[in-house]
Amino acid sequence: MLAEEASKTYATPWDAQKTTGCVCDAGYRGPDCSLQECPTGPDLMMGDGNEKGRDCSGRGLCDYKSGLCKCFTGYHGERCQNQVILS
Repeated sequence: MLAEEASKTYATPWDAQKTTGCVCDAGYRGPDCSLQECPTGPDLMMGDGNEKGRDCSGRGLCDYKSGLCKCFTGYHGERCQNQVILS
């Protein structure tokens, strides 16, 4: 017998409003908590830094395996917080 014939149908599954996932230790993120977070801080150019969830102060890319920032050209520091001054 089909569910429709037995008047046992539903519009949404019972778990439609449920959310599951890990609660990661501090310094880790991702669906299985295997990604190591990079340091971050305010963007020294007053852009979107850590206030908007950006890694490396918004001035670099995070290597989630090592937890180290790879700063964009012209920036340096542990969290890409320093700018190279050209003279």
